[in-house]
Amino acid sequence: MVMRRFGCLAAVCLLVACKGKDKDSATPTIDLANRCVQLAKACGDSEKHVTKIESECKAAMKPGCEAAAIAAYNCYEKELCGKGDKLWALEDFGVLAERHGKCAAERTAAKDCNPK
Repeated sequence: MVMRRFGCLAAVCLLVACKGKDKDSATPTIDLANRCVQLAKACGDSEKHVTKIESECKAAMKPGCEAAAIAAYNCYEKELCGKGDKLWALEDFGVLAERHGKCAAERTAAKDCNPK
C-alpha cells in the first residue's frame, strides 16, 4: 500500500516537473549549432573549409526548422562525407546530394521549412 502511494506520488511529481518544459525553448537551436560544428569537423576538407562550413551552417539556421535541418545534416554526414568528394562549403552538400541521388527528402524538408 505504501509503495503504491509512493509510486503515484513519484508519477505526479514527474508530470508536474515535465509540464513546465517549453517545447519551443532554445535547446533545439543549441543542438543545431552543435550539429553544425560536428558536420563541419566530420566533412570539411581542411581547417579553412571546416570553419566555412560551420559558419555557413549557423547562418542558415531558421528558428522552428531545427529538426528538419538536423535530419538533413545527419543524412549528409552519413551519405556524403568521406566518399571521395571534397567538401569546401555548405552548398557542396546540395550539389553532391543531387549528383549522387542522396538525401533528397531531408534536403527538401529543410529547404522548404516554413516555421509557424
